[in-house]
Amino acid sequence: MKLPKIVFSKYDYPSKLLLIGNEDVWNNFCAVVEDLTPEQMSYKHSGIKQRSIAEIVNHALDCQNSFYTKSLVLGKKYEELKMSLPKTAKKAQKSIVEVYKRTLEIWEKLDKKDFQKEIKTEWGQVLTGELALFQSVTHTAYHLSEICFLRGLGGFPTNVMG
Repeated sequence: MKLPKIVFSKYDYPSKLLLIGNEDVWNNFCAVVEDLTPEQMSYKHSGIKQRSIAEIVNHALDCQNSFYTKSLVLGKKYEELKMSLPKTAKKAQKSIVEVYKRTLEIWEKLDKKDFQKEIKTEWGQVLTGELALFQSVTHTAYHLSEICFLRGLGGFPTNVMG
């Protein structure tokens, strides 16, 4: 599945940088789940307490869209995305593309004050909207690495992300 194309030339910093980085991460997100079987989507290593690959997919989607974008940057009450766990790679990719589109719609409307606003988290961190969105990109990339690690543990490695 393909993400919608963005005309980066119409954006300035920091929108342009964030959108370019995010597109790269989300293209890798689609690719890292592309060939997984239903059994692999539900994989958890028996010796490690962690989420399944399908649970990681939903968590990463929810974090960027609901937590970082809507709650932290826009200041809305946090509401978790209501998504069933993807049982197949195609369903995971469909969710990835759908949530990416929704998130992109919000990011494209952000303005200078959204990026510069000071955010104080409930755990004491102080950051700007720009940094919160940057953290959302790196947080999503972390979870892609986590999926790659689980794939390796399960014996179904991928070449995505090196």
